[in-house]
Amino acid sequence: MGLIAEFRLSSADLPLTSAVSTVPSVTVYIQRILVADPERPVMVCRVVDERESDGAGEVGKFAAALADDPTVATADSVGETDAGALYRIELRDPPVPIYRKYVELGTTPLGGIVTVDGWWGRARFPDREALAQYRQFCLDRGARFTLEQLTRESSADDPPFGLTNEQYEALVAARDAGYFTVPRQVSTEEVGRELGISGPSASERIRRGIDRLLENAL
Repeated sequence: MGLIAEFRLSSADLPLTSAVSTVPSVTVYIQRILVADPERPVMVCRVVDERESDGAGEVGKFAAALADDPTVATADSVGETDAGALYRIELRDPPVPIYRKYVELGTTPLGGIVTVDGWWGRARFPDREALAQYRQFCLDRGARFTLEQLTRESSADDPPFGLTNEQYEALVAARDAGYFTVPRQVSTEEVGRELGISGPSASERIRRGIDRLLENAL
């Protein structure tokens, strides 16, 4: 039975880090990953400007930043939705080749989020040894690896609905502050200050929490 790991990675050499650091208000949600060629993985991403103002302008700047990102081979816009702009991005083999290592270890990537604060990833590892090898692989290349949650595929999570503690705390803080009211009473920056984190990180936790809540409750 596999293990589901949720973790954070921090390194200037990770894929898309250069582009996101150029436009720090942008969050990249990795919705699908194709690793047919480990040297050139392809991801379908949703790009969102978390400032909720002049979003089109910032996303446009991010598109230009992708062209200058050394980890990006090609980047094509594939559409627009109310939830953000969609891109198909083919990666070059970066200094920290996280997807190539996934293939070597028999690991299945389940999604990822990239912000100015770093990477958040979710993946299915075959066992603890594979996870330990992946962690050491990242550390050996100068990346910081922080494991947030590890569960067996069939186990129930606590807090409820598969939420991590951070996601649960972010959702409660956002609810109590009036983030979900209409009209919205606070911004993600204000929720972030309440939690002691940045606005993009607060938005990331809220969105991941909502996604997990809907996935497990509906």
